[in-house]
Amino acid sequence: MFLALSLLVCLAYCKKEPPVEKKEVIFEVNEGETTSRITDRLNSLGIISHPRRFVMKARVAGLDKRLQQGVYRLHTSMSEDSVLLVLSSGAIATVSVTVPEGLTLTKIADRLVTAGLIDRDSFLALCADEALLREYKIPFSTFEGILFPDTYKFPVGASEEMIIRIMASRFFEVAEKALKKVPLDTLVIMASIVEHEAYLSSERPVVASVFYNRLKKGMALESCATVEYALPEHKENLTYADLRIPSDYNTYLHPGLPPGPICSPGKASLEAAANPAKTEYLYFVSKGDGSHHFSRTAAEHERMKRKINSAR
Repeated sequence: MFLALSLLVCLAYCKKEPPVEKKEVIFEVNEGETTSRITDRLNSLGIISHPRRFVMKARVAGLDKRLQQGVYRLHTSMSEDSVLLVLSSGAIATVSVTVPEGLTLTKIADRLVTAGLIDRDSFLALCADEALLREYKIPFSTFEGILFPDTYKFPVGASEEMIIRIMASRFFEVAEKALKKVPLDTLVIMASIVEHEAYLSSERPVVASVFYNRLKKGMALESCATVEYALPEHKENLTYADLRIPSDYNTYLHPGLPPGPICSPGKASLEAAANPAKTEYLYFVSKGDGSHHFSRTAAEHERMKRKINSAR
């Protein structure tokens, strides 16, 4: 058996074949499907050209009953030996998707749709499924903030629920230490605000300290990022009218944390929310280069705003 498999490996990777136009084919082996049926479908798709020889090779190598159920990425220039190796190894086809930090649930759904992985409506409906939220003990009405930003290799044909589970499990894996210090709701909401308010990783713990300090004093957070989340569409610059929008996410009008996260925060923001810097800062203003000036008093904050604005 080992000798036969070794022979296949040698033939698959050492044999030089003339160049053939390569066409990728996503091929699914169904549960209980016979080798003969699999062979017929491979032949019809142009992946193999000698069905009887393919079946014979599978039998000689002892693989005719070991072709595994799954979805595979094949191509028409593969040798018969390479096809047998792939279908017997369980090398399932995947789709790579990068989800950057700071995306909302709907933006994540858009990326997954573009990758051809999900039905958008089904995915978003599952993200609000009460039973699924209870299972993961999510204290919000959706999985907003819980689908961790990362690069994933999802199996071709993965269900919307499987994708949600993979991303949520990754979140709890990354946030494990942080959750020992801060409750889930506070952690994710605060981290999501920090994600949008802080550009430099070094400033994230300081920005977190500002918001925690304001919470302790009963001050409104006054985060532009939460107001932007409440708006129907993205805006680069908020107006005074925007700051009066009647939403629970408007932290200019409502003290305390908003009712839920405003995006999916990355690891640095989660760590900052769990380990804020020890400061007395209550204000910060952007310098325009990604960094901020932090102030303890409103008077100092106003002076810095005037100074930065005049410099611009």
